[in-house]
Amino acid sequence: MFGRVYAIGLNTFREAVRDRVLYGVLAIASAILLFTLALGELSLDQQRRVVMDVGLASISLFSVVISIFLGSSLLYKEIEKKTLYVILPKPIRRSEFLIGKYLGITLTGGTFVALMGSILLWVMAVQADASVLWLLLCPSTLGLGLGLALWRAHDRTAVLLPFALVALICTAALALTTDAPVASVLASYLLNVGELLLLTAVALLFSSFSTPFLTGAFTAGVWVLGRSAGSMAHMRSSALSDGMKSALHFMAEITPNFDLFVPPHQTLTEHTASMGPLGYLASSMGYSLIYSAILLTFAALIFRRRDFL
Repeated sequence: MFGRVYAIGLNTFREAVRDRVLYGVLAIASAILLFTLALGELSLDQQRRVVMDVGLASISLFSVVISIFLGSSLLYKEIEKKTLYVILPKPIRRSEFLIGKYLGITLTGGTFVALMGSILLWVMAVQADASVLWLLLCPSTLGLGLGLALWRAHDRTAVLLPFALVALICTAALALTTDAPVASVLASYLLNVGELLLLTAVALLFSSFSTPFLTGAFTAGVWVLGRSAGSMAHMRSSALSDGMKSALHFMAEITPNFDLFVPPHQTLTEHTASMGPLGYLASSMGYSLIYSAILLTFAALIFRRRDFL
């Protein structure tokens, strides 16, 4: 089973990273992350906070876009191109195929989070007045290494994930030479991955029975509701009827709580009476994994009963 799931996941990753749309998204995200340097200068004594907050918000938003795009399109492409008809007659369960797709999509999203995250860490190092020599040496060395890896590699798609991880480690090490809050930023990246895991599961649930457009619309709607789950759960407005309040509270209970993955800054930097940053990360990632498993179970049940003839 694991070998079959791994093969599907690897092929999904290879297919996804060849999509030029993702590189367009990465280019736009990179431009915004670099622009935060200029944006920070417009603030009054809050340059570093503006760079970090706008950068993290941009990474979160673009990772959501990537997750929705891939989750709503890749499974449908297999059906549209009829490659699914070649795969399913082989000794592979539909649930294994779906899980493989899920792993490939989340691996792709995580790779792009690492790439965008490395850019933000480099920008934060610039903002924190890191050594000019290291600021120039880090991206130039990474660029040279990427060029050599692409030149030598038989499969160029296999280069992207190791490069993203190396870039993240190098830029984190560079940012650590300053007083930039590297630990909290890396924790935010982990929460972005948790959001990707959950949102991709939502997208595959809808994709198991719907078209790409409707899947994207439904997934985006669930994400918006999930980001408002905290507000709906504590809605006390007198303008709303008791029935409406009850309905909002019920929706807050069943909708995936994506608010968990964008906590206030102090949550990841300060120890509270109930739990510290590590406890918050563990509980949020556990929530993401459990909820994703439930959604994938329903998606597999629907996909197994779907007739492709």
